Amino acid sequence: MDWEQVVGRNIRRWRKARGLTQEQLASEAELDLRYLGGIERGEHNPTVAVLGKLAAVLNVHPAKFLDEKT
Repeated sequence: MDWEQVVGRNIRRWRKARGLTQEQLASEAELDLRYLGGIERGEHNPTVAVLGKLAAVLNVHPAKFLDEKT
């Protein structure tokens, strides 16, 4: 299981479901846009703190990012 891919896919899915662009999500989560793009592509392994920031902006529990069924 490639967890970076799973996490990235789920963050992208939740971002799109909330109608946010990468730019909007990165700004609201106080992250660099390129870093967020790398997370969504599965190229970066975000810390728990970063997952917490993204979850807060997306209004989901961080555990949702680990759901491998989506």
